[in-house]
Amino acid sequence: MDEKDLARSLLTRFEGLTELRRPWVDSWRELAEYMLPRKNSFLPTPATTFNRGRPGDERIFDSTPMHALEMLASSLGGLLTDPATTWFDIHARDPEIGDSAEVRTFLQQSRERMAAVFNSQDTGFQSNVHELYLDVALLGTAVMYVEADPEQTVRFSTRPLGEVFVAESPRGTVDTVYRRYEVPARQALREWGDRLSDETRRKGVESPDEPVEILHAVFPRTDRDPMGIGAANFPFASVYLEVATEHVLEESGYLEMPYLAPRWAKAAGETYGRGPGQTALSDTRVLNAMGRTALMAAEKMADPPLMVPDDGFLGPVRSGPGGLSYYRAGSSDRIESLPVRVDLAATEEMMNQRRDSIRRIFLGDQLAPEGPAVTATEAVIRQAEKMRVLGPVLGRLQTEFLSPLIRRVFRILLRAGELPRFPDGLAPDHIEVRYTSPMARARRQSEAQGLTRTMEYLAPLVGSGDPFGIMDNFRTDRVARHVAELFDTPSDYLKPEDEVAQGREGKAKAGQSAQTSRMVADVAAIAKTLSEAYTDRPNVLTELWGLLARRGRSGETPPPPTAEGAPFPGDAPSPEPMTGPEEAADAREAVHGD
Repeated sequence: MDEKDLARSLLTRFEGLTELRRPWVDSWRELAEYMLPRKNSFLPTPATTFNRGRPGDERIFDSTPMHALEMLASSLGGLLTDPATTWFDIHARDPEIGDSAEVRTFLQQSRERMAAVFNSQDTGFQSNVHELYLDVALLGTAVMYVEADPEQTVRFSTRPLGEVFVAESPRGTVDTVYRRYEVPARQALREWGDRLSDETRRKGVESPDEPVEILHAVFPRTDRDPMGIGAANFPFASVYLEVATEHVLEESGYLEMPYLAPRWAKAAGETYGRGPGQTALSDTRVLNAMGRTALMAAEKMADPPLMVPDDGFLGPVRSGPGGLSYYRAGSSDRIESLPVRVDLAATEEMMNQRRDSIRRIFLGDQLAPEGPAVTATEAVIRQAEKMRVLGPVLGRLQTEFLSPLIRRVFRILLRAGELPRFPDGLAPDHIEVRYTSPMARARRQSEAQGLTRTMEYLAPLVGSGDPFGIMDNFRTDRVARHVAELFDTPSDYLKPEDEVAQGREGKAKAGQSAQTSRMVADVAAIAKTLSEAYTDRPNVLTELWGLLARRGRSGETPPPPTAEGAPFPGDAPSPEPMTGPEEAADAREAVHGD
């Protein structure tokens, strides 16, 4: 279709999405007014201009909900995307391919480069992901835009929910996002240049700061050739247009969905999510009403109403500090305060109950720091209990936000050439990039604790030499590699299995060579001892020599001597000891040969 038809089609779809979102706007506005006024992007158009510079806290009399929301968002950041830990993994789908040293090094370097992107201040991930956690906890729905950037490779931006309109696929995932926003005319001129309409180009020159309303539509492309080349055949279409002039600015596409729209929880048949902010809204209303009433009561107690006689005083009554009020001399009339009886302690107790309820709704009891002096086993048990409570919530965030985020960033870096060179035999389809969830980390800690307890229990039976062969029941190589996986040991630290086998074979050969060398040295020492022995007086050696000489003359093989140096039973008696030099020479000749 031509540009005019495309623009009308997009605007018609946008009107339908606006009607579907309309029932949610009032509750979102109220949530923002009570808990986080700066997030109130649901005011009359233009929202950004109307809300700019306003504190927006006119309805807030107690800041407990704001603090609980901030604590929940901070806890989610430390739990899910902590910059001090590695919260994602890259591995080969085929274990045989992944065991190669070159592949392990490639995977580790790729993970380090991705971690550098997430932790870099230039990409803005950490600051924007905190805003996303605030949105999803308060409003139930949040949106982050992940785009390729020519300078920083990847750029992250959390968009206000007030400018975003979404739709779902039949599988329940967000596959359509329409974003209506405003930019100054000079920025639009810098971004699109001659592609702008004549009216907007004139604004860029004459009124550069006048806002221009832009609509960005991203939706699945149905009329594409999957085997085709070019943005027109990408899975997701992308169209920018000017709303006022219905002028298409840019038409392109994305290989992955650039807008990530996680929901905290979602009811059947609804598109937008519901978060703990909506659950705590009723308590928040009551708490602020009680806070306002308590302030009024305290003000009345501090400055109570006065009862003044109608004719006993001259001039106005001045109740301020150092004020003088004149009354007629001799009159018994006096100024009295109107009795105000308020139980502020009971009011404070009721408010504390509401505060505790709000903190529990925002998971303050589950995310509170652990007490001091706990054992490692107790810490693992506590962590497992927390994960059971937070599992459903964190599972949805992982499915709709964290896993697509990691895949999107990996593919952007891959297309930009920012990853190391692929080893031979490894293709992008052979790699799986996945998020390492807190539940998985807690499970690994539990497994590590179980392995430690098993070894501690078997240690007395194994001893120093394993006399019962207990360790024969274990595949020690698999245990060692599994332990390395449990503690997130970098993959390039481990040797491939074939290299380990070669190393062991080399050690065995070296051990055999060393044993042979020791035997040769022992034989040489014995020979040296024999050559230096005295043969001019009777001893065990002379007896042996005599036996060998006698056996040699008779042609018999001499048996080995007994422990005492005498022949075995049945042998002939030993000859007389040789004492002369001739006999000694004969014996040496019989032993050493010619």
